[in-house]
Amino acid sequence: VSIGNICRSPIAEAVFRKLVTDEKVENKWMTDSAAVSDWNVGRSPDARALSCLRNHGIETAHKARQVTKDDFQTFDYILCMDESNLR
Repeated sequence: VSIGNICRSPIAEAVFRKLVTDEKVENKWMTDSAAVSDWNVGRSPDARALSCLRNHGIETAHKARQVTKDDFQTFDYILCMDESNLR
């Protein structure tokens, strides 16, 4: 199974980004979303994901990308969407 970066992860990123922006602490967080595969690299979030975000007044300019080794040095926290992604 290929795990892309156009549904759950971009939604989680956009929601978290809105939360930290609303709390005026966005300068304390570097937020991004990435996939374990290269299946959707460069694509925008799925239309259903974008619709869900719009329905909640949340914007995103996300483009899918794949996790890199550098991410483990750049980010303090890397959250997995499920066990499959963690493996």
